[in-house]
Amino acid sequence: MVAADMRNNPDFAPGYIHYLPINGAVIAPQFGDAAADKYCKDLLTTLYPGRVVEQLNIDPIAAGGGGIHCVTKHLPLV
Repeated sequence: MVAADMRNNPDFAPGYIHYLPINGAVIAPQFGDAAADKYCKDLLTTLYPGRVVEQLNIDPIAAGGGGIHCVTKHLPLV
């Protein structure tokens, strides 16, 4: 479950929309709600066949109102 201090933070933005398809994977958020996290993973697995869906707890990022896309959108091309 989400830490109480984050739950009370008005900037906390727990949303699954900020996922990142990258190479052979999809990086998706995880918030500690077993049912919602599973639904997210199952849906992304269906939408991105052949990719591995990895979920990460992003509570500290969401506490600032952000998501995975917010911290990865400026990755350089390597």
